[in-house]
Amino acid sequence: MRTAHVRCGDDLRETLGPAGFPGDFVPFTDPVCQGPVPRTADPAEFDAIRADWLAGAYDLDTAPVRERLTQERAGLDTLDAYDRVLLWFEHDWFDQAVLIRLLALLAHRPALHGRLSLLSIDMFPGEDPFIGFGQLSAPQLATLAGRERPVTAEQFAEAERAWAALAAPDPAALAATGGDALPYLPRAVRRHLAELPWTTDGLSLSERLCLRAVSPGPLPFAAVYRAHQDADPLPYLGDVMLLPVLRRLHDAERPALALRGGEYQLTAYGQRILHGDATWQTFPRWAGGVLLPGWRWDPDAARPVPA
Repeated sequence: MRTAHVRCGDDLRETLGPAGFPGDFVPFTDPVCQGPVPRTADPAEFDAIRADWLAGAYDLDTAPVRERLTQERAGLDTLDAYDRVLLWFEHDWFDQAVLIRLLALLAHRPALHGRLSLLSIDMFPGEDPFIGFGQLSAPQLATLAGRERPVTAEQFAEAERAWAALAAPDPAALAATGGDALPYLPRAVRRHLAELPWTTDGLSLSERLCLRAVSPGPLPFAAVYRAHQDADPLPYLGDVMLLPVLRRLHDAERPALALRGGEYQLTAYGQRILHGDATWQTFPRWAGGVLLPGWRWDPDAARPVPA
């Protein structure tokens, strides 16, 4: 039986075989959990917009980024050749965002539907905190055999609704996303919405965690990232993904962070924000289909509100 393993990163490429999951590895890695999600039906236009943003945000060359996105989309076209397609996606927003996009794309390929299975978990015995599949060894992964379940019509439908809501300019529909079909999606979506500027101080959750990390004193990037991960209630940002967050804070006209000698430290303005004496001024950026600062997250009401 020919098997394809679809994953939103390369972390399982070398361990699935030794874990007893033979087959071909099919990566689908565009981190649509961050940056713009264009409302376009043109795949080439979608990839071009995403590649431009990814290259700028992560300090990469645009051409190879776009080539990878194009190749990965083409990789999905090969799935018809397989008898079984296993989707590996855990509970965090990175994985759930890619999953809803993937299922929304595959929803229109009914010939594949009977071959698709999803393996999705939010915990693993002895791993606390459980961040994702990538932290598991081959013997640990082997214990997941048989945990996969066929992808259902309800899951396709919920994914299509959520993907359309993520690309919408108004986050209200996304905030209402929920259901039993994709049980990890509602919490992951709420974590995404916490990246909107908050009504309390203008900071996103990640921005606030970064400022708190350096509040005791200057730290290098690796230490800021570790502190951010430890404090995040549902971590999903890889290390390079934190760079645009930090850049917003130290490249602003009125910065909250300073970068000196390879270490991040609070500015006087950053200290005032953390103490509740000032509000961070968000400059334009994309969160899915939402152009900020047009919307904010109200933590008391637990919903997005117009700015």
